[in-house]
Amino acid sequence: MKKFRVEVDGEEFIVNVEEIGSEESAGTAAQSTVSAGSSTAAPKRKAAPKKAAPKAKKEEQEMAAPAEAGEGDVVAPMPGSILEINVKKGETVSKGDTLIVLEAMKMENEITAVQAGTVKDIKVRVGDSVDAEDILLVIE
Repeated sequence: MKKFRVEVDGEEFIVNVEEIGSEESAGTAAQSTVSAGSSTAAPKRKAAPKKAAPKAKKEEQEMAAPAEAGEGDVVAPMPGSILEINVKKGETVSKGDTLIVLEAMKMENEITAVQAGTVKDIKVRVGDSVDAEDILLVIE
């Protein structure tokens, strides 16, 4: 068992903490005591909370490339708002050209071309809100 000093709302407590999962502490809950300088009584003992069931690995599935995105699709790297669109449909672009300016968390992010080609389709307009992995435009 380890002893810690904890401050809650300006009030100091000395807390004894047991590691959960060891054989000797399996049936007991952590104990709390109040330091001598405090004017309140020790908090009531509560039952240990039940362990939550493990969540499915949904995050890993979301991190995969979107099913609809093709080879020439330019996708939003994060949620945000479209501030500028620097290209037009039918325009030829080079690798590294700034295509779109995306505002996310009050920062401007330049979305650049990862390949050279012609802008086939623009799927967003200035002012649109987009989510991460949304297709912004298509280069062929």
